[in-house]
Amino acid sequence: MQRREFLCKAAIGSVGVTSGLFGRGKPYNILADTLKSYSNRAVRLVNETTTIDMLGLFSDDLHERNGINITKLWLNKAGSFTREDFKMIRSSGIKIFAFGDLFEGYDAMVEDLARWNGFIASNSQYFERIDTAEKLDSIVESGKIGRILSYQNSTHFRTVEDVDFFYGLGQRVSQLTYNPKNRIGCGAFVEKDTGLTEFGISIVNRMDHVGMGVDISHCGDRTTLDAISLCKNPILITHAACRSLNSGYARAKTDEAIKKMAKKGGVIGIPILRFMIRDKEPVAIKHFLDHIDHVVKLVGVEHVGIGSDQNLYTEDAQPLEVRKRTLLNAPSKYKVHINDKYQISIEGLNHPKRFFNIAEGLIRNGYTDKHIKLILGGNFKRALKSILNSGSSEVYRG
Repeated sequence: MQRREFLCKAAIGSVGVTSGLFGRGKPYNILADTLKSYSNRAVRLVNETTTIDMLGLFSDDLHERNGINITKLWLNKAGSFTREDFKMIRSSGIKIFAFGDLFEGYDAMVEDLARWNGFIASNSQYFERIDTAEKLDSIVESGKIGRILSYQNSTHFRTVEDVDFFYGLGQRVSQLTYNPKNRIGCGAFVEKDTGLTEFGISIVNRMDHVGMGVDISHCGDRTTLDAISLCKNPILITHAACRSLNSGYARAKTDEAIKKMAKKGGVIGIPILRFMIRDKEPVAIKHFLDHIDHVVKLVGVEHVGIGSDQNLYTEDAQPLEVRKRTLLNAPSKYKVHINDKYQISIEGLNHPKRFFNIAEGLIRNGYTDKHIKLILGGNFKRALKSILNSGSSEVYRG
């Protein structure tokens, strides 16, 4: 069972409990605190930057409104997304979210794209689908929330032509594999990584050609290096930590991979999951920032960003008993370690305004304004613009 599936099933039954945080039918108020706890500099930097969470979700699968799961309500009932919902998401300071949903197969992906395209179109006063370089440039001024349509597996690419089809539906980033092996290559938890397949090579070449971002976050080491070597555009590692700081963890990337990624102009997004950041307790913001520092020292500040791998309301918003059950029953391959609060994310970053905390941490670590803006979104913006501008309108002819 994959991590997201496992965690979702562990959370079944929690909705009715946690909905009391909001009050049924009332606007979000869990963030009633203002930005007064943050420095003027941190607030300014977040507000001025095209902040990007390359694996972050603004949807809310943990809470109910009027007895209905909030995300299902948004996607299935016209007009259910409110001005208060919009204000809550914007208050996070994050301008662009790349979701990285996880579905298996062609039909499921088409259905999900239809849902989200419909949602964005029917709420166009609040959202912008980020599918061109120009929209990356205009999103801050527009005041809208940007949404990059991306996925954490590429099993929906049955043929090379399917890359063009899904590009036409708005998809702009695709992770080559999840943790297991697929027709393209091997995931990080495959015992023997045999690298990109012939089919995988053709898929990467076509993604490059149309201008779709190649994401290797969950790929095994050999598949990772194969994809980097093959890809002509900047390679994306939307959410992965550094193995030098979390030795033996397959989902973290080696220094070799990070160096080769950087030579292609790519970016790695650092996640906020405790077990991905450190192999033992305690895990604090300092340790998250250590991964940023490591990438900066290794390849330069231009190649690191944020990929939280969490919703705005993280898995820590679940009741204690749900988090406890999740962690105690987690598959051993995740190498989960547990603190007395049974937290899944890093305290201080496990809330919707975490980008302000990250900015404060970077300030404390002596980063300049220019470099903080790169880390908060400028680097991913640069890489994404290069990818999107590279696309050809030529139809695939085999």
